[in-house]
Amino acid sequence: MREASTTGTPETSNRGARRRVRLLAFAMVGFLTWAALILWNQQGRLGVKAAQVEELEQKRIETIQSNENYKKEIERLNDPEYILQKIRKEYHYSRPGETLFYTPKSP
Repeated sequence: MREASTTGTPETSNRGARRRVRLLAFAMVGFLTWAALILWNQQGRLGVKAAQVEELEQKRIETIQSNENYKKEIERLNDPEYILQKIRKEYHYSRPGETLFYTPKSP
């Protein structure tokens, strides 16, 4: 009698196995759902960061260009002829005996 009660029927052992398989499947579905949500969130953040990187890259290029322009301007400012030309243009400087004529700008 003891042997019959401990071995059980094949139906009860299958029921336990099915229960474990269902539990495992439910856990896997939950894990995959969580992973998909995390992936979706990361993709959104990645898009935002990519836009920021593109914007910063554009600013870096503009800064490099302005830096090159400033270097050229500094180089040109070492030339006395350029300095005189710049002073005459921006500050309306004239040498003694010269007369400056201003023409009105047409609208």
